[in-house]
Amino acid sequence: MLKAIAMLLLSSIPLFASVPTSESIGRIATDVAEGSITEIALEAAGREYTEKWLDDYAVDKVSFGEAYSPLLSEVLPLDNPVAGMEKGGAVSLMSLSDGTVLSFIFRNGRIVAVSRSA
Repeated sequence: MLKAIAMLLLSSIPLFASVPTSESIGRIATDVAEGSITEIALEAAGREYTEKWLDDYAVDKVSFGEAYSPLLSEVLPLDNPVAGMEKGGAVSLMSLSDGTVLSFIFRNGRIVAVSRSA
């Protein structure tokens, strides 16, 4: 009887898994949904910055290219990136290799802005 009560008590206690976190990007996304902005950002960050990249990811090829080409030419592709949790249409990524942090802001599944954190 005592064993049954102990098993009942143990089964009713929720078990929480430790969620990996980063000081730079917060909680790490461990389950990336297909078609999500996190998936798109990880894909974009892993590719070299080219005209094709602009065609595939940027909301407006010309104005986006003028604004962000120097930055993205320097940092892409990120080596071994991880993503933080999505917040308000934005997601931050960090390269595990060198600590580079980029934040992508999305509108309708396209990147509208990028920022780099120190």
